[in-house]
Amino acid sequence: DECIGERRAEDGRNHRGVVGEIGHAESPGIGRDRGARERIFDGHAAPGQQGGTEGRDCKFYLHLKNHIDCSGTRKEATSFLFKLHSSKIPSEGHSALYQQNNRFYAMDAQTLETHCFYETPEGWSGSAPGMSSDNRFMSIVETRQDTLPPRDGSAGWNFFALTCQAKPLCRIVYIDVETGKSHVVLEDHCWFGHTQIRPNDPDTILFCHEGPYDLIDARLWLIKSDGSRYRCCRKQPSDLILTHEFWLPDGSKFAYVYRETTGDKIENIRLMDPETLKEEILMPCSPFAHFICDKKNEYMVGDSQGSDVPIHLLTEEMLKEKANTISNDFIYLIDVKKRTEKKLCYHGTSWLAKHGNPQDSHPHPCFSEDNKSIIFVSDREGLPCIYQVMLNN
Repeated sequence: DECIGERRAEDGRNHRGVVGEIGHAESPGIGRDRGARERIFDGHAAPGQQGGTEGRDCKFYLHLKNHIDCSGTRKEATSFLFKLHSSKIPSEGHSALYQQNNRFYAMDAQTLETHCFYETPEGWSGSAPGMSSDNRFMSIVETRQDTLPPRDGSAGWNFFALTCQAKPLCRIVYIDVETGKSHVVLEDHCWFGHTQIRPNDPDTILFCHEGPYDLIDARLWLIKSDGSRYRCCRKQPSDLILTHEFWLPDGSKFAYVYRETTGDKIENIRLMDPETLKEEILMPCSPFAHFICDKKNEYMVGDSQGSDVPIHLLTEEMLKEKANTISNDFIYLIDVKKRTEKKLCYHGTSWLAKHGNPQDSHPHPCFSEDNKSIIFVSDREGLPCIYQVMLNN
C-alpha cells in the first residue's frame, strides 16, 4: 500500500482523508466513482483550519524507491503538501526537490538527508519552478510582495485582473541546484509566470506575461539564462487567448492552445520553433483549459471546458445554469500522430472558484510517470478530489 495522506482531528469534524488506495482495484474506497475512474485522495481541510490548530496533525509519504515519512505539525505538513504539485522527482537520480514556504529543498531518497539549496529573500515570494531536463538547474519567478494589490479575501478571480494591472515587480531567478548559486535573469514591473527550461538546452527559458488575455501585451516569451535574447514569441490581439504552453519532450518545439474569443471562435493546438518562431497548426481541438503531452509526445491529454466563456469570466450564475446538464466537460485523449482526439471520461468539475484557490477545481490532467494512467482533479462530488483513469489499452 502507498499511503498518500493521513489526517485526524480530536473533535472529528471537517476532515476527510484517504478515500482509496492507488493501484488497488479491489480496495472498497469511500466515494469511489464507477468505471475506470477512481477518486484516490481528498486532502481538503475546512477554511480556517490550514494552520497549527492544536490537537490536529497529519502525515504524508512520498513513495520513491523507499517510503519517505514527512510528518510534523499541521502547519509544516500542510505547507509541504500544498507545494507538492511543484515538486520535481528526478527520473534517474535518487532525490526529491520540493518547496516549503519560501525555501527549496533537496531530499536524498536513500538517506533521507535534506538540505535547503535556495531561499527566496525576505519580502519576496517564490513560485512557478521549472527544471532542466537533467535536474541540475531550476528557474523560478519571485514577486515583491509589497507591489501586489491587496486581496479582498474572496475565493474568486477578482485578483487576476487587479494583479495584472498593478504590474508587480517580478523577476526570473536561475538556480544551480547542486551548488546553490543563483542569479537574476530578468526583472521588471510585469507579472511573470510559468517558467519552463527547454529540454536539452538549459540556457533557454520559456515563460509568460500573466493576466487576462485582453489586458496583457502578449503571453508567450523566451529568454536566455544570462538575460539575452528576450523575445516575444507571437503578437496577441486583445480577442485571442494563447494558453497553457509546454515544451515537447525533445525541446524541438513548444505547444499551446490557440483560442479565438470572437468571430468563428476557432480553437486549435499549435506548435512553435523556439529558434525561428515559426508557427505550425497541429490540429483542431475542443476548448481545452489545460493540456500536456506524455514523455514520448505520442499522446496529449486535455480538459475540455463546457462553455466558450473564458474561465476567469465565468460567473456562478452561468455555472449553476448548466450544473444539471452534461456539457462538454470531458477529459480528452489526443493521438498526436493521427491528429485526432477522443473522449476519455467525464470530469464534471464545477470550475467554480469557491474552495480557497481559484484553480482548486481545475482538472489540469497529466500523465503518470509510467504513462499507464492519467491523473486529474474534479470537485464533482463536492470537494476537489484527485482521480485516476487507467489507460489499459
